[in-house]
Amino acid sequence: PIRALAEAVHGAGGRAWLVGGGVRDHLMDKAVKDWDVEVHGVPTDRLGKLLRKLGSVNAVGKSFGVFKLRPHGTPPTDPEIDVSIPRRDSNAGPGHKGIAVEGDPFMPLEEAVRRRDLTINALMLDLRTREIVDLSGGLDDLREGRLRAVDPDSFLDDPLRALRVVQFVARTGFTPDAALVALCRQAPLDELAAERIQTEWEKLLLKGTAIARGLEV
Repeated sequence: PIRALAEAVHGAGGRAWLVGGGVRDHLMDKAVKDWDVEVHGVPTDRLGKLLRKLGSVNAVGKSFGVFKLRPHGTPPTDPEIDVSIPRRDSNAGPGHKGIAVEGDPFMPLEEAVRRRDLTINALMLDLRTREIVDLSGGLDDLREGRLRAVDPDSFLDDPLRALRVVQFVARTGFTPDAALVALCRQAPLDELAAERIQTEWEKLLLKGTAIARGLEV
């Protein structure tokens, strides 16, 4: 199904990239559980029509180009594929609900990468050619077990990223650099809903393999 998606996007004049944790897990020889596909070069309406030829589609964020795809023939127990166009986030107010989102299918790769939180989560893998694009030094950080912010100026647009760093340390044992720790100390956590904080603590405690290290950070 992933290959079919990549070929369909290519036929429409675009490129389908695996982004986020899926690329990181692939490079760490882990099974890819999060299929987060970012499509460049295909407008939202055309992308929706293309996806409906491949399976059932739930437009969870149609206004800014976010879809969940269940390809034809896949069992209901298989995870859906998250498909989106590049998004531009801006902090329009306190907390996660204060983040304004705008989809842009023709956004340059450099700008699309800058909206990611950590460099090891900013790697992109072309699902058709298997080319990996690294515009932020994520490959080196992955090899060194290091956590760095992609864009310090926008990192705290979502304060939850500070807690994500902590739970990610607990899950991987990676070390955040001094600049990232300083950013996390500034995070206005009081703007966050309790449910979002709880989710990060659950990931730390239930999925962590270096929990003491995470709590220390």
